Amino acid sequence: MNLMRRLLRRPAPPIPEALWRDALEAMPFLDRLNADEGERLRVLCAEFLARHRVGGAAGFEMTDAIATRIAAQACLPVLNLTLALYDDLAGVIVYPSAFLVRHSEIDEAGVVHEWDAEMAGEALDAGGAIALSWEDAHADTICDDGGNLVLHEFVHKIDMRDGNANGCPPFLAAFHRGLDAREWKDAFSAAYADFCGRVDALEARLPRRFDPDRDDHADLYAELAGALPLDPYAAEHPAEFFAVASEAFFCWPEPLATAYPRVYTLLAAYFRQETLSSAQAS
Repeated sequence: MNLMRRLLRRPAPPIPEALWRDALEAMPFLDRLNADEGERLRVLCAEFLARHRVGGAAGFEMTDAIATRIAAQACLPVLNLTLALYDDLAGVIVYPSAFLVRHSEIDEAGVVHEWDAEMAGEALDAGGAIALSWEDAHADTICDDGGNLVLHEFVHKIDMRDGNANGCPPFLAAFHRGLDAREWKDAFSAAYADFCGRVDALEARLPRRFDPDRDDHADLYAELAGALPLDPYAAEHPAEFFAVASEAFFCWPEPLATAYPRVYTLLAAYFRQETLSSAQAS
């Protein structure tokens, strides 16, 4: 956005008090915010909704309440940063449930493989949109186990701000002068390698013919995964580790800080927020 458009842009209309109160009640993980932070989040949400369209697809009916809840979660990572991190966001598309996405890959022989995969969320780079399954995004237990689909996809979008998602978000001169890219890479690489080892150990304890549709197998997997500091999906790729660790940082930071204190400290420095008390984080 050029300077003239910024100067001429009118302030976003405020989010009505009742609508904002209902949104906060639906997301108790925001209770840690003090009054000033809560009001700043409310202002950011209004600005976010003025800049970016949040709409439904595949028959999903968008409401002001749903849009406000999505905006509140989207703005939490940038609460002490800038909405400019979302400047290349085309919009937010919300489906009623999981949706199919066509994927393609070129193998070593140059053969193109294409397949459809069912997704709960997806963030597209290079000016693309974020797509969400509301069935997954509005779960009553959201953040109870450290998981948050909306946070996950918007952190990916931040990671993509300087190119493809790679687990190292852009460092902004106005906010991140104390951060060192080499330290970030070392800390996250070490934590990622350790976590992949933990997931490998988990999978070694599963039955040889593991069937996630069998209740006893699913229960065993849930029990083993519950002992991990992060969701096992974090082992898929360094970018996924960053996104899942960020979910945990905002929603359920204790296991993250205990297992990977350097990662917690770097996330606190990046997002410029503390989600643990100083005593817990040390």
